[in-house]
Amino acid sequence: MVYLLLTLLFVVTAGARDAMMALTGNQDPASFWYVMTLIGAALLLLLLLTENAYNVAMRRDISRHEMKVNELKAKLYDHQLEQRDRDVRTATTAVPRPEPAPGAIPRGGITPPAPTPYSGDDHPTDTTVRPSDRPLM
Repeated sequence: MVYLLLTLLFVVTAGARDAMMALTGNQDPASFWYVMTLIGAALLLLLLLTENAYNVAMRRDISRHEMKVNELKAKLYDHQLEQRDRDVRTATTAVPRPEPAPGAIPRGGITPPAPTPYSGDDHPTDTTVRPSDRPLM
């Protein structure tokens, strides 16, 4: 962009062009433009080489970081497999007891009442009504 503005300045403003021609020692406008074209081409070539070198360095840096990420992923995967194997081995050797539900009565907390001997007069267990037991009306 700077090169375009500088070229525009030389083309539009005669004073800037004459000052630059006097500075370089060229009095012929054709040789002045030839020298300016060579300088511009050299600067653009330098810019192109610098950008390409920067892009190559950035690609190397990105590929190095991607390799590091892949290594870390592989380590994580291996660690997860080892953990899963350890969990499977411990799960087969010891069966965990289930936790009691909230509000549940713990085992052995309440004992049932002691059974009482049955006497036929005290506690009848036969609840069927026989026709002889019905009141007469």
